Amino acid sequence: MPDTSQLLQGVGVVLVAVVLLWFTLGTQRNLRRGDHVMKWLQSGLPLLGPKTTLRWLGSSVAELKIVDPRAPCRSALAMIVLEPRDLSALWALARGRGRRDFLLLRLDLVRAPRFRADLIDPRAWTAHNTRRDDGPFAHEASWTDSAGTVVTVRSDGADLARLYAAWERVARASGGAWRISVRQLVPHLEVHCLFPALDQVDSLPLFAAVKELTEAVSAPR
Repeated sequence: MPDTSQLLQGVGVVLVAVVLLWFTLGTQRNLRRGDHVMKWLQSGLPLLGPKTTLRWLGSSVAELKIVDPRAPCRSALAMIVLEPRDLSALWALARGRGRRDFLLLRLDLVRAPRFRADLIDPRAWTAHNTRRDDGPFAHEASWTDSAGTVVTVRSDGADLARLYAAWERVARASGGAWRISVRQLVPHLEVHCLFPALDQVDSLPLFAAVKELTEAVSAPR
């Protein structure tokens, strides 16, 4: 009769080996993916500023801080947020909840906006993100963009036509827009979007759209 303790020990060793192998392969996959994304960003990021600093926050998030950002930005941060491919259970759970590789831009402006607004794809993984300084919005509705996405819209005194145009530009230049949020307190502007096919689309149009958006939401002099 087989020794149960030895059998369990053997199974445990196999499971640990599988977890370690998955972790190693997943980490390598994310690092390669992050490197590919960073090369893709090189043509567009200079529109926000001439130089960047890089740091990895684990194996799933790379943070690119813009050095000496161009006006109207006071500070600018680009975050490459990847699926947690190194952790199998977490990856499966996150993917089931809609997490995908995406770009998060967080921009503080020299002149804070005079309004608040959210344009959100309700299917997005970040759709339910909230801020402590948020209160009720004066206007809440939905809008369907040219791709047929029903977008949740919340605003206080915003020029929605300009924001709709910005959403369309971001959506066309990326793999799909997830969120545009404008606030009077920092961070003043956040843009979340999926990555396109990196070998087929340049990042310059995306950052041109974001640059135009920063100018549109900045308070006038």
